[in-house]
Amino acid sequence: MRTDEDLMELYRKGSRDAFEELFARHHRKVIHFAYRMTGDQARAEEAAQEIFLRIARAAFTWQPTAKFSTWMYTIARRTTLNYIRDEKEEGNKVPVLPGEEGPDGSPALQLSGPAALNPEEMAWSAEVQERFVEALQSLPESCRSAFVLNRGDGLSYEETAAVLGITIQAVKSRIFRAREMLMESLSGLLP
Repeated sequence: MRTDEDLMELYRKGSRDAFEELFARHHRKVIHFAYRMTGDQARAEEAAQEIFLRIARAAFTWQPTAKFSTWMYTIARRTTLNYIRDEKEEGNKVPVLPGEEGPDGSPALQLSGPAALNPEEMAWSAEVQERFVEALQSLPESCRSAFVLNRGDGLSYEETAAVLGITIQAVKSRIFRAREMLMESLSGLLP
């Protein structure tokens, strides 16, 4: 299997198939990241399109000094932050409602629990999901980015630090603060 870096090199040499393979490999991850950052499926899909356009344009100046995924998430974060800023300026943010489908057709937030919930549990789960989305969106961007990259997308502390341009200790601190704020926001709902 070719690495992402190999595919980027092939794309730079003119292989459209290489870019299509990169897209297929990372498209879902990018949409999930954008969705967790914006809380809006339509914006996440728009952002993902823009992110891959930017990757395609920047491919010819890309230097393999870092992992491709680190570079990709750096572009994804900047692009998503632009979408968030534009939403605030436009004032037309569409809220995410519990029960809506996520970008991949799965429920917007996957909370652990039994596959079949009774109506009371479903109502409680929907309320928790809604509050979690609201709490995540209310985090300061610096904490939300670190939390989403590390906990949501599974990047290591080192990779998260590289994407954000901060130290590993700063990443750990931001994730800790994010968890504390999320727990405080959800404290009335959790058993």
